[in-house]
Amino acid sequence: MKIGIVGAGLSGIIAARELIERGHAVELIEKSRSVGGRLATRRIGEGKADHGAVYFTVRGEDLKQDVQAWMANGWVTVWYADPYPRYVATGGMNHLAKHLAEGLPVHLNEQVEAIKAENGMISVHTNKTIRHYEKLLVTTPLPQTFELLGQLSQDMNQSLRTLSYAPTFVGLFEFMDPIKVGTEGIIDQHLERGLLKVINNRQKGISTTNLVSVYMDEAWSESWYARSSEETLQEIERLLKTVTGEAKIASKQLKRWRYAQAREVWRAPYDRLKQHPVFLAGDVFLEPDDPSGRTRFESAYISGLRAAEAMDT
Repeated sequence: MKIGIVGAGLSGIIAARELIERGHAVELIEKSRSVGGRLATRRIGEGKADHGAVYFTVRGEDLKQDVQAWMANGWVTVWYADPYPRYVATGGMNHLAKHLAEGLPVHLNEQVEAIKAENGMISVHTNKTIRHYEKLLVTTPLPQTFELLGQLSQDMNQSLRTLSYAPTFVGLFEFMDPIKVGTEGIIDQHLERGLLKVINNRQKGISTTNLVSVYMDEAWSESWYARSSEETLQEIERLLKTVTGEAKIASKQLKRWRYAQAREVWRAPYDRLKQHPVFLAGDVFLEPDDPSGRTRFESAYISGLRAAEAMDT
C-alpha cells in the first residue's frame, strides 16, 4: 500500500519505520525544516539546548527493546536514575529523531492545508502539491487535525473534540560563566511559582557551553501566552534568578509550544475515521492499561507503533 503520514514527530517516524518494515510505501509530510516535533534541540553559538522533551523513561517492553539498540548505537545514554533511568539523546533530543528518520522518505518544509477523500483515495493538499494515498496517518495535535480534515472531521469520534491542550513557554539562557543547577543538572521541585523545571544542558551532557532551559508550568504559560516575547522573557529571567542568583546572562531566547501537553488523554493508542482509511496517532493516545496515565515520549512511541500495526491489516 501507499501510505502517507502527516507529521514527522516521534509517532510519525515510528509508524513509518514499522510500515516500511512490513513492506509498504510510505511518505512523511512535515511542515518544519527538520524532523522530530517536540524532540527539539536548538544550537546557540557553540552550544546546544533541548527545548522540547527533556528526557524519556521506559515502562513497556516495546520501547525497552528499541532503547537497548539505541544505546548500543550510541544514540542515547542514561542521564541519571531516580529511581528509574532518565534517558537522553547524545547531542540533543533532535539527534535521536534524525537517527530514527534516516533513510525515510520525508517531505520537509511542506505545509498540509487540507485532507480530502477523492476518487477512492485520500488526497493531501499541501502548499506545494497534492499527494494521494490509500491510507493516511495524521499525528498533528487534535485541534489542527480537525481543521485539516475539514468535512472529513465529521467522520471522527466527536468525543475527541473535548480534549484540550495547554501551552508551555521555554526560556533558553546562555550564561557567561559555568553555573550549577542541582546535582544532575535539573531542578523540578520547590521552585518559584510558575517555574516547572530548570535544566543545565552542560551538566546534562549535550552542550559545551553554559545553556539553561527554563520550562514554565501550564497555568503560568496560559496566563502569559498573549504577552510579548520581550516581556515574557524578562519575567522568566526574574524567576530564573531565584535559582541561578546574579550569574551573568550572555543571551536569551524564547520558545512557545502552543500544544505542549494534553490536559486529558484518549484511552486507546490510536483512532480512525469511521468511513475512511484515515488514522490518528500521537502522544495524547494512550493504551487502556497505560500505567502513568499521561502523555509522554513513550506514549507517542507506542501510539505510532500500534497505529502502524492497525494500518497493516
